Amino acid sequence: MLTFKQAFIIFFTLFLSSCISKPVAPENSRFIRSSSKQQPEWILKKKSSENNYYFVGVGKKNKDIQGAKKSAISDGASRLLEFIGLRATTKLKISKEFKEDDESLKFKEEIIQTLEGKSSADIIIDIEDTYFEEYTDGYIFYVLVRSPKKWVEKERERLKQLTLEQREKSSNLLREARLAFEKGEVVKAMDLAYTAFEISERAAENSDLYEEAKDLILLILSSIRISTFNTNIYIYKEGGSDLIRLKVTSTKTDIPVKGLFIENISQSEIKLSSTKGLQSDNDGLITFTIDKLNSFPSNQKIPLSFSFSTKKFDGVKDIDPDFYMQIIKYQKMIALNLTLEIKEKYKTLPTAVLVIDEANGRIKFDKKFQSDVTALLASKGYRVEGIEVKKTFKKTESTQDFLTQEIKTNFPFLKNLIIIYRKINYLGELGKDIKFSEYDIKESGIKVVEIESSTSIINLETKQTEKGQILNVKGHGLNESQALLNAEKKLLEYISKSF
Repeated sequence: MLTFKQAFIIFFTLFLSSCISKPVAPENSRFIRSSSKQQPEWILKKKSSENNYYFVGVGKKNKDIQGAKKSAISDGASRLLEFIGLRATTKLKISKEFKEDDESLKFKEEIIQTLEGKSSADIIIDIEDTYFEEYTDGYIFYVLVRSPKKWVEKERERLKQLTLEQREKSSNLLREARLAFEKGEVVKAMDLAYTAFEISERAAENSDLYEEAKDLILLILSSIRISTFNTNIYIYKEGGSDLIRLKVTSTKTDIPVKGLFIENISQSEIKLSSTKGLQSDNDGLITFTIDKLNSFPSNQKIPLSFSFSTKKFDGVKDIDPDFYMQIIKYQKMIALNLTLEIKEKYKTLPTAVLVIDEANGRIKFDKKFQSDVTALLASKGYRVEGIEVKKTFKKTESTQDFLTQEIKTNFPFLKNLIIIYRKINYLGELGKDIKFSEYDIKESGIKVVEIESSTSIINLETKQTEKGQILNVKGHGLNESQALLNAEKKLLEYISKSF
């Protein structure tokens, strides 16, 4: 019958065996050799001494013995770190010289633990012993590492105090972040919350604050709204584009968000620039222009998506990949999606048409023909706007200047004005009023109307006429109205060819 002491030793040995994650060879794997006839005692029985702590590292099966060794060393170092409570970005200097099958190997490498940053102390650990087993499908490697008890206990106490300090600092930062968010200081709130995130992630004991910081960051991001002042934005075939004017606000306070970095997240091959940097200004505004378009798509349209920049969160990729993907999801969710059309520059300028008929020294505006010309130019890709001027007045030498100033005052968004002056003359009836020397036609019933027109394209900024044209057309019909309609159709055809 076993004594209590014997039973305890057997139980403790089995317990240690279960604690060491020894890789299990697959059924089709055959044992070839091992580095010694028997497994070292320290693999199954935890080694102890008065001055040192010991930890066993087990490497993942690897077809390369060097890879198996590195894996085992990393595992042993991780066990030491977990015992200390050091879940940190820590540099571990590991050194050991030993012989194996007459091959001298020297380990000296730095292992960077990136689970949760908590310390920057250099730790010297020794590899006291090694053992490996070779199978047909690779090597399993074991290392026995040791570290001084005095240093370990001192480090555990130091880290305990550091964790408490980090908790206090993270709590204060989160409190300040919420207050800033309430005031509409979105970027400040984001910076504070992200700093709290970085600090709290260094200690597993502060995981509640870590999660709280993540939730606050996502809440702040979800409140961002990006809008544009432009209804139509064009890219010029000659180079450049209309200004892309964006405004950033927050749903929390509906006030402008200043200092937020904005970027284009679409896949379009476009080079953008902003004269005042990539951050929204004090009014939440940011303006972009397109400097370069690498290729022209067949549909003459380019998609653009603007959202907050994720550059600040690059460090999250390694710390918390799932959280980083959430940030990317929010970036796409709040993005402002635009479609820019590619056109010749002169067609993109906001333009209006005025048709003025002169009769008996007075002028009036012909809304119908004005509408016809506006529709014609729109169908040809011009950026035309419909306008209405109700006044009638006598024609003078300054009529054009007067109209130009009126349009510029009442429609400040316009860049060009097309003025068509028409003088409509009723010439009479063919044969009766209009004689033909070749034919003796007394009455035909065919009425004739002539339109004398002059067209001017005026730059509203400079008030200069950039293009002018004079056209005379005649129209025939059974009555004056029909004759005028036919004359207008001819005039439209000439205007279509001119533009």
